[in-house]
Amino acid sequence: DYAVALCVAVVALNLYLVTLGPTITGEDSGEFVVAARVLGIPHPPGYPLYCLLAHCFTWLPFGEIAWRVNLMSAVCAACAAAMTALMVVYLTRNRFAAFSAGAALACSREFWAQAVIAEVYALNAFWFILCLLLLLRWTDTRKNGLLFAVALLFGLGMTVHNTFVLLIPT
Repeated sequence: DYAVALCVAVVALNLYLVTLGPTITGEDSGEFVVAARVLGIPHPPGYPLYCLLAHCFTWLPFGEIAWRVNLMSAVCAACAAAMTALMVVYLTRNRFAAFSAGAALACSREFWAQAVIAEVYALNAFWFILCLLLLLRWTDTRKNGLLFAVALLFGLGMTVHNTFVLLIPT
């Protein structure tokens, strides 16, 4: 099952690397690159977790700083596609369906467009899918540790993007 997720991640990351923005791109890219580099605060709500993680990518010893922050989006998007594959294989026990679902997410137009630029949406998708996967595991096992992990990740997810509030059960 992990092999399927790894295959999805490798394929997606290779696709993203080929089309990765080489420098500052549109949308809020410039603002996020500068905020990541200097540990600044972009427009509200500030996206602190994104800026902290992107700052770590600015330490890479290759490429322009903007390319490195764009790379973080590509890595997060590839991880989101892999988590999607894991979730589908967990729900269906069908590896082909899992690979197809992960690849479909990775190759969808809007997701791919956000995966190759400095934006918060790839990290938000990865974090959201990770929380959903842990919640699915918790429903089967009822292990408190999983629920505590989801609570922690949910709190951190709220610092990635405010749409994370949609994960709150009604």
